[in-house]
Amino acid sequence: MQREISETVTGSAVQVIRDRESQTNNEKLPEVLGNSSSGNALTPPPASSVTGSQLAPVPAPPKLSPRAMIATVAVIIMMIGGAAGIYIYNNKPFDKPAALKAPPPAVTVTTAISKERIVDDNLIVTGSVSAWDPLSVGAEVGGLRITSVNVEEGDHVKKGQVLATLNSALLHTQLEQAKARLASNEANLKKSIQPNRSEEVRGLQAALAQAEASTLQEQALLSEAKAKYQDAKINAQRYKNLAKMGANSRQEAETKQLAAETAQEEVASSVAKIKAAKFMEDQAREKLLLAQRGGRNEDVDISRAVLAETRAQIKQLDEQIAETVIVAPDDGLISLREAHIGDITTAGKSLFAIIRLSKLELRAQVSDLDLAKFRPGQVVNITTTEESEKKIKGVVKLVSPQVDALTRLGTVRIALPIDEGLKPGMFARADVSFGKRKAVTVPVASVIARNGGSFVFKLEGDKVSSCPVTVGNQNDQYAEIISGLPANQKVVLQGARFLSDRDTVRVVN
Repeated sequence: MQREISETVTGSAVQVIRDRESQTNNEKLPEVLGNSSSGNALTPPPASSVTGSQLAPVPAPPKLSPRAMIATVAVIIMMIGGAAGIYIYNNKPFDKPAALKAPPPAVTVTTAISKERIVDDNLIVTGSVSAWDPLSVGAEVGGLRITSVNVEEGDHVKKGQVLATLNSALLHTQLEQAKARLASNEANLKKSIQPNRSEEVRGLQAALAQAEASTLQEQALLSEAKAKYQDAKINAQRYKNLAKMGANSRQEAETKQLAAETAQEEVASSVAKIKAAKFMEDQAREKLLLAQRGGRNEDVDISRAVLAETRAQIKQLDEQIAETVIVAPDDGLISLREAHIGDITTAGKSLFAIIRLSKLELRAQVSDLDLAKFRPGQVVNITTTEESEKKIKGVVKLVSPQVDALTRLGTVRIALPIDEGLKPGMFARADVSFGKRKAVTVPVASVIARNGGSFVFKLEGDKVSSCPVTVGNQNDQYAEIISGLPANQKVVLQGARFLSDRDTVRVVN
């Protein structure tokens, strides 16, 4: 049927092409009419030559270019292919349903029983070797140049041994200036305590005597002025009375009254002069007392404060000069040297790292469950690598009193011997034995480690189910199960690595 459709469509396409070709050829044949002498060889026939029975000429269809012909053929071929595809699809026979796959054969396995056993209660912890008490030694004075370095890394040093020295010339200059200020301040204090010399005191005594004499003189003048005023006052009154009686003139009475008022003003002036004289006498007396007793308390206190400040500066400079010599604070081992001749020191920056008393320790991180087992004084075996056969004896010195809330780990500090080749920063492991204890165990081959966890396959009838477990200590034969599996449980032994959850198995002895 498919073949018939193809032949029919192909024949139709060929016929269409032939019709197009014949039509094109007919259009290419011009009629040659008229005489050859006429200027136009291709001339249509005259109207008189056409009979009335002839039909009017039909306009020819438009001519197809070769490109259009190729496009037409391509469209026809596409139609043929589409029709054939539809026919084949509609007449395709239905596939028979595939036969159901047979279930995979059961895996042959052997089993074992989880049992309680007496096992060694051992624990392996790891950590880094570090200094028991690291010391950082630096310069307390900044801005000074290092002039000498006396030790190297790996040297054993004693307490007080000189490690390096700094340039102290500038500090010595400042110390000399401070000592000069100290001498000046001491002299100022003496002067403030006793500012006047003996001749100055005698001069002040003479000034006081003169002031006292001046006061007495002014007092005498006041008495005289008072007597004159009293006499003038009486005369003025008498002349006033006589003037009323006509015994003397009014002008004489007024003259006596003016003399009385003048005498009164002299009395007032004498009183003021006495006050001034007493003030000068008091000042002279105070100056003499100050000269005899010493300076004012305020001046003495200021001088003493300046003197104390200068002494403190001298003490500070002495300490800074002493700090230009950097010494070891205790016995130990130089583990790091960062001091170099010519470097400028920075206050607080470390120049040397010292392992105090040359003691090392292993700081091991232990889970909160195992931390309670450790006791100070326990002896442990230390190795630096798993392949190392050399056992180093360490002693538990300190068990951390707290556990990190995020990691649930605590620190156990294990003291290490000095001369065993251990270096700070090395990785080490410690094997700790806590005696014997009961534990659920299974054969090692039954434990599968996958995706960061451990599990075993429990057998339930002829099917298995995975059981996540926490594995503790293990040896060549048995693995301790800390949690996840009870005792007397049947587990898959051989063939466990080829199983998945809910697989069917066949058990053989």
